[in-house]
Formats: sequence, C-alpha cells, structure tokens
Amino acid sequence: MNSSTSSLPASPLDTWPPRWAPSAVVFDCDGLLVDTEGQWVQLQNEYLAAHGVTLHPTTRKEITGRDAETVVRTIAEAVDKDPLLVGEELLAAHRKHVGEELTPLPGALETLRAIAAKRPIAVASNSAREMLDAKLAGLEITDLVDASIAIEDVEHPKPAGDMYVAGARALGAEPADCLAFEDSETGAQAALAAGTQLIAVPSIPGQEPRAPRRLESLADPVLAEWIASWDVAR
Repeated sequence: MNSSTSSLPASPLDTWPPRWAPSAVVFDCDGLLVDTEGQWVQLQNEYLAAHGVTLHPTTRKEITGRDAETVVRTIAEAVDKDPLLVGEELLAAHRKHVGEELTPLPGALETLRAIAAKRPIAVASNSAREMLDAKLAGLEITDLVDASIAIEDVEHPKPAGDMYVAGARALGAEPADCLAFEDSETGAQAALAAGTQLIAVPSIPGQEPRAPRRLESLADPVLAEWIASWDVAR
C-alpha cells in the first residue's frame, strides 16, 4: 500500500508498475538527484546551533525545499539578525559546498540516463540559475537535460505549481501527461498543483510528501523495469 495517497485523486501510478507512460519527465534537483538538500539543511541547523537556537519541527518541515529567500527570512527571525547578513553568510557557505564534489543519490543518474533515452527531460528547482547550472554541470548531466527551470524563470517558486507547468511546456507537453519526481513536501505540493503525475522519493528525515506513488529510492527495480518498457518518443 502506498501510504502517501490519502485523499489524492485516482492516478495511473496507483498501479505499480503503471500501465501508462508519460510524454515527458520533470525532475527536482536538490534532495532527489543530488544530496545538496541534506547538506543545505545541515548547514542551516549548524548556523542556528551556533546562535543557540533551534527551529520548531513543524517550521523545519515547512521550509525544507522552499526557496532560499523564505529559508533565510525564517532563520534570520529565529536568530534575530538582519536577513541580508544571514543570507550572505548561509549562501556563501552553501556555494562552497556546491563547488566541492557532488554526491548523486542512489539510482539518480541511472534513472536519469534511462529516461533521457526514451523521453525529453526537464529539471525544475527552487535554486537560483547560477546554482542550478553549477549542479547540473557538476553532475555531468547537462547533455541529458532538455530544459531547466530555475527560480528566476517563474513568478512563484515551489510550492506553487509554476515550475512544473513551465517545465512541461518547455518540453512541449501538458502537465497532466508529464511525470514528476520530487523528494520534499514543498516540491510535491508544487507538482500536484501543476497537475502532473508524481513519484515522491523522500531523502530528508521528517519529510512525508503526498504523492500517488512513493519510493524508497530511485534505484527501485520496478521503476527501472517500467522505464525500460517505454517506447522511444523523443
């Protein structure tokens, strides 16, 4: 039983493997393809601890996966510092992490390559363009991605659905015909708001994204078998 389906409408993903194939696929990046979300959350927690502060667990859940402005504003309020200063300190440390070796999450690159051989792919991230491009280049997947949507490219970041709508349209597809992959509650809200089909693959403790299908990792063998069954439609 897929425990994350409560109160969601019927989806082709209710059957596993599905008897359906998407027209295009839109991936999140941080926490799904690469372990940068975990590093970002750890960095925030270390910053808070250095100021003798912790976030309430509900607040922590709510800001995970959100845009940097929302995260910085929340932390600045908690530590009682100027948001501009907090942003400079946190983002400088985060850029340093991203500039170092990136760690793909289990099955991420294999799944991305398998899908890229069959369907067009977009990556939709609440990251700034500079950071998103650096991650795609660092993972050496730029040539696999047909389009990327950064925070500057939409009016409203996740959890609004704008990024997934933009990702689908960039691939010439309707959101309802697209498959989305997400790890966070914020990202799952965005994918569902856009009307995509959604597989959630949470990697951050405490995140319980609602989705028609939830997997433990992108290394799921049934996922691999399902993708292999698709015809080539690029």
